[in-house]
Amino acid sequence: MKKFMSVFLVSIMSLTLAAGCGKTPAETPGSAEKIGTKDNPVKVSIITKDVSPKEEDVKKLVEQIEAGLAKEEKFVKIEYLEPPAGAYAEAVPLAFRTGQISPDIIYFQGGDIPISNDGMLEDLTPYIEKSKNLKNILENHTTEKLKNYPYLLWPAAARVSTPVMRKDIADKLDSYKDVVENPTAENYEKMFKEIVDKKLAKYAITADGDLTRLDSVFNHAFGVTATVIKEDNKWVFSKATKFEKDKLEYYADLYKQGLIDPEYITKKWDAMEKSFYEGQSAFVAATAGKVIDIYNNKMIQTQGKGAELVVLPPAKGVSQGYQSVDVTKESRGFAINSQSKVKEAAFAVLDFMAGPEGMKLDKLGIKDVHYTEKDGKIVYTDKFKEWWPRFFETINKFEPQPALAEPIMAKPALNSLEEAKKYYKQDVNVIIPAELTPQWDAMRAVYKEYASDIIRGVKPISSFDEFVKKWNEAGGNEFSAYLEEKLGK
Repeated sequence: MKKFMSVFLVSIMSLTLAAGCGKTPAETPGSAEKIGTKDNPVKVSIITKDVSPKEEDVKKLVEQIEAGLAKEEKFVKIEYLEPPAGAYAEAVPLAFRTGQISPDIIYFQGGDIPISNDGMLEDLTPYIEKSKNLKNILENHTTEKLKNYPYLLWPAAARVSTPVMRKDIADKLDSYKDVVENPTAENYEKMFKEIVDKKLAKYAITADGDLTRLDSVFNHAFGVTATVIKEDNKWVFSKATKFEKDKLEYYADLYKQGLIDPEYITKKWDAMEKSFYEGQSAFVAATAGKVIDIYNNKMIQTQGKGAELVVLPPAKGVSQGYQSVDVTKESRGFAINSQSKVKEAAFAVLDFMAGPEGMKLDKLGIKDVHYTEKDGKIVYTDKFKEWWPRFFETINKFEPQPALAEPIMAKPALNSLEEAKKYYKQDVNVIIPAELTPQWDAMRAVYKEYASDIIRGVKPISSFDEFVKKWNEAGGNEFSAYLEEKLGK
């Protein structure tokens, strides 16, 4: 009896140790080999912007995803939910937080920080580490964002504005070659002046209400290399430094010469685009990739094939790069509900859409509806222009089989993505805490007032010192301790 009990206890201990030494694949985030069964698929609910379960394209998309996952022995039943009424960025977080909706996968376009702080969103790190596809398509900036904030997933090229102009205008400029070969701020100014002097456009530059687009071209040249920089061994916001002052002085000079559209401060995006398409302004910066693709196609429709866009490099000086990319967190993306009972299945859907079959579906649509295969090539149908990706923007490692008969984007758009990678710079920034948000809003209001007045000549550049004083009074001084806490001494 004693011998039997000893053997029994040893067996129990061995089983206990074995159970504690590791988890089954289904228990380890992101590593499930099988999910559900053909007769009993796992239900996964999704809510995302502008995607309705009533759309025929969405119904077909769901069928294709389910079929693709079934080949991997992952049986799911996808249900898209209608977003609650109201502005998506406000209505969805509120409805989720109050329990009005509780999808397994939820797309956020803001409003996620309080929710993640309450533990309502799943940490995606272990899922991505074990993923089959997602970890292979993420670019450096996305990986960094996930390290800092592991709740939102948005595989996409870095959101950077690249400057473009029409090729037919560029070909008429003696200064264009100098900008391409040596893009100093001085050479850019010469090119802008030549555009206006030759009456190739009324203004060289246009924008839509602020300096974001221009800053993407000129920030680094003047030393504005990050949102927060070290000055006199202290962390400060770059907007209140001598580097920003030098940049604003340059903009003011361009404005004085009539090179910047005087309505840039009041123009909305549609008026800015109209000005560009109709040739009133010759130069604009826009988001690399799809937006440049849209601009290029519309420009050719408006001005003819010779008006294809060319992508220009960022100005060089103190540094060279397009706008520094904030990696504190994603501003939007997909999250998994931490209370979901089907997290593995939910992540399996996202991971599938990052794989070859999923990306092909997401980017190209439904075979024999949005594209066909002819002579060993993928050929777009007339309905292709009606399709848009419901999941991820990225085309990183998108290599469909068979090959595309024509590129997924026009050459200028693809060039803009390559240039964005070439001149990629990582930002130094912090998440603005709720208790300092009023101060931050006041600081930005002071900046906008002084920046626009200095550029338009309403205030002299010497008023920048007055601006710094007001900036600090509005909240800059209160941020000092917070910046040191987050970034170190």
